[in-house]
Amino acid sequence: MKEDKNDAIKKRFAELPAIVQQAITDASIETKLRALAETHKLHLDQWVLLENQIMLTLIGLEDPKNMAKNIAAKVGVSDEIAKKLVADIAAQVFQPIRKMMQHADVPDPTKKEEPTEVAPTEKMTPSDTSAYKTGESSTERRDVQEDPYRESIE
Repeated sequence: MKEDKNDAIKKRFAELPAIVQQAITDASIETKLRALAETHKLHLDQWVLLENQIMLTLIGLEDPKNMAKNIAAKVGVSDEIAKKLVADIAAQVFQPIRKMMQHADVPDPTKKEEPTEVAPTEKMTPSDTSAYKTGESSTERRDVQEDPYRESIE
């Protein structure tokens, strides 16, 4: 059973955007979580359980909506402390990752893209037909900006 969970973690990790993978493997998250554990007076075993819950949430195997409930149950803290932990974790771990993803224009895999409606293309016609005279070649015309058949030399 443990092998299945490890395989699921490895598979899910491989599917994550590179920025999230880098953030998960970065040692700064561990440092931030240790500081939170000290702030909220968690024991070492509780800190390890907290880190596991956060990593499972980062990877996408746990729903972020259930994070406070999961932390309270798995780490063994009160609901109040779990909510404070979640607020701190969101501010120190999740928001920096979200900002990095937004700056890198990485699509969020949790958001479903809505199909965009494509407007039918209109045939381009010159707006001012006075520049066109029957029988006159395009090289003789002074105003060639509206001529769809003549390219600019510039």
